[in-house]
Amino acid sequence: MSEAKLTANQGRDLTIGSLWKNLWVLSLPIMLSNFMQTFYNLTDAFWLGKLGENARNAVSVAGIAFPIVFFLSSFGFGFVVAGTSLIAQYKGAGEEKKIKEVVGQFVLILITFSVIYLAFSLFFLDGILRLLQVPPEIFQLSKEYISIILIGMIFMFGFQSYQSFAHGLGDTVSPMKVQLISVGLNVILDPFFIFGLALFPKMETIGAAYATLISRVVAVIIAFIYIKKKIPIIIPEKANLKPDYPMLKRIIRISIPASLGQSMTSFGFLLLQGFVNSFGTVVISTFSIGNRITSFFMMPAMGVSSALSSIVGQNLGANKIDRVGKSVGHAMTLVLLMIGFGCSMLFFFGAYFMKFFIADPEVINIGIRMFKVSSIATLEFSIIFVFMGAFNGSGHTRYTMILNIGRLWGLRIPFVLLLSGMAKEFISWQPLQPFFEFMAKPLADIPYDALWYSMVISNLIIAIWAGVLYKRGKWKTLKIH
Repeated sequence: MSEAKLTANQGRDLTIGSLWKNLWVLSLPIMLSNFMQTFYNLTDAFWLGKLGENARNAVSVAGIAFPIVFFLSSFGFGFVVAGTSLIAQYKGAGEEKKIKEVVGQFVLILITFSVIYLAFSLFFLDGILRLLQVPPEIFQLSKEYISIILIGMIFMFGFQSYQSFAHGLGDTVSPMKVQLISVGLNVILDPFFIFGLALFPKMETIGAAYATLISRVVAVIIAFIYIKKKIPIIIPEKANLKPDYPMLKRIIRISIPASLGQSMTSFGFLLLQGFVNSFGTVVISTFSIGNRITSFFMMPAMGVSSALSSIVGQNLGANKIDRVGKSVGHAMTLVLLMIGFGCSMLFFFGAYFMKFFIADPEVINIGIRMFKVSSIATLEFSIIFVFMGAFNGSGHTRYTMILNIGRLWGLRIPFVLLLSGMAKEFISWQPLQPFFEFMAKPLADIPYDALWYSMVISNLIIAIWAGVLYKRGKWKTLKIH
């Protein structure tokens, strides 16, 4: 057999055929799926930005919600990585019975995690909002909006689990179709719920949250139906639904570092959001819209990284090491070409993107400066994503944990404090004060711009570090037994 084939039950065999073709066939649906996922936030930001005098507050609430939900949901991220990695490796090794075992244990994990996640999130939400210095005028609205989004995340976990299983099998098309339906529904529902069109009540900001919740519920229902009808190979037997401690250990060994890295990263973003919130709703709105636009342009890198994880996993499972290295090289070339174009668009036309979402002149002016700097950081981050895709595919999530934590806690947050002038508030040791003043002087009039410049510095250093870890080659050691 010279070409990899895609079937409903088996997925795509990534251990044979053209690596370029496999990478493209897997990446394109993931990219589109990721674009659709980003549309959840972009659609909300677009319609909320049309609420007239309430637009700034509405966009600010959506912006505040993003890092909070990202932090609270990050603990489940590692399980998604583990699902793709293990299923890809077992498929590559030809151990299909193990796939049912993985899915069975994931069902147990998903139920347990969802209960703990929702209870913990809702209980501590007030405290988190206060910690982030959420302005009083939008505190209650933020709480109501985020509470609804958090419930929707339970269904998001369900869909992401299905997505990780399908990706591991080499099927990225089916999850894309489900995502397309879900996002399309959200796009349709948003204006009806926000503005009260037709028979719908006008709910403004809260309406956007309900539209997202309904769309995510629908995604899970469709995913369940698809699994039952099209890929019964992954449906676990009753015996697989009992705790299997060796398999749970393998899942946890991969998922814990990934979850820890993601949660520490997202907690760092919570602190950064607190820094942003201290400058009021203008900076909050800029940061909110900027994050969404940047995330949109990062989708190709995320898609290629996810596809690379599947390719690396299957080929390591089949012990085809030569194909692993070549696939990483192809992925890097592809990402640099696509993200390079996207970042050029952000650099030269950032103002137009901001104007599309909101007409506030103050927000637009800050956004123009932001994109001149953040576009460079985005290109650097895309390189990191490729290396992380390789590490995750091999199950070496410890590397991604180190890179994520180092990027934010070791570099970005310290540089934000230094460049914004806030470092002297945390460290009062007199000999360091001249150094702090020197570092903060260039941005003395616009201290919040430290957010963008710290991104460039931290991403550059971590990209170099990731390249060093990749060259050492230890990540090519398989970790499924």
